[in-house]
Amino acid sequence: MPAMAKRTTTITVGGVQISLSSGDKLLFPDDDITKADLVEYYRAVAGVMVPHLSGRPLTLHRFPGGIDGQKFYQKNASEHFPGWIRRVMMRSADGGETHYVVADDAATIVYLANQNCIVFHPCPVRVPELHKPDLLILDLDPSDDDFEKVREGAQRLRGILTQLGLVPFLKTTGSRGLHVVAPLIPEEDENAVSGFVRQVAELLVREAPDRFTTEISKAARGDRVFVDYLRNGKAQTAAAPYSVRALPGAPVAMPIRWAELEDPALDARRYRLRDVPAVLEERGDVWRDIHADARSLAAARAKLGA
Repeated sequence: MPAMAKRTTTITVGGVQISLSSGDKLLFPDDDITKADLVEYYRAVAGVMVPHLSGRPLTLHRFPGGIDGQKFYQKNASEHFPGWIRRVMMRSADGGETHYVVADDAATIVYLANQNCIVFHPCPVRVPELHKPDLLILDLDPSDDDFEKVREGAQRLRGILTQLGLVPFLKTTGSRGLHVVAPLIPEEDENAVSGFVRQVAELLVREAPDRFTTEISKAARGDRVFVDYLRNGKAQTAAAPYSVRALPGAPVAMPIRWAELEDPALDARRYRLRDVPAVLEERGDVWRDIHADARSLAAARAKLGA
């Protein structure tokens, strides 16, 4: 007997027609979350998510077998991706070329979700300055389940960055920790930014060496929180604001206000696919104007004495 054709539906997003297939495929089997649910989520949050992705090279984390099955990271855009999806080329240190997808509109996000892309990982650079970060990222990655140390680390980093004249913002990772992010004027290359962020991380470690570390080796960290400064290097990425994470419950990397850090109920996976659209309806995007607070790293470096 001939194979049954995949069931497809067509939707229009921003004037673009997109054919959706296998909507009933379970991507999060324990939570009964299907590909159709994922597509609808990204369609619902695209209005707040696109500004954080626009112009940025994207690494896609795709799960054609759901979160418990086959999965892979994708940097180069697939040949079958439609022509209306923007690509941008970045050259690696060895001279190689990578042609990344750029999500400048809701249609691109929805199309990629239909390609089983659960997690979006943008670079902290934006066209045309593809080697000059406009975001500084510190990832607080715990070695155990003590979220209080993560909470403390975020507060300490807030103080350090503020003293340096930068404006810090906060985001749950949707996984285990928190991201502390500061917008930058894109003036310096990845090596300069990464070096500066490492010094900030080391300053935090000196303040509380029993709770924080910059040790790369997991075995050497003990129960300390890893202050990950590596997200700032060339072609490095971090989970995008409002990206779903490929974990049970479909948690979301969620921008939050600093006041929420005081909430004892806060943890890295507090926000989930099924509740984020309603939260956004109530309070909007708390990172909406983040780049209005971009600062020069040169001035911050002078204060750090770097």
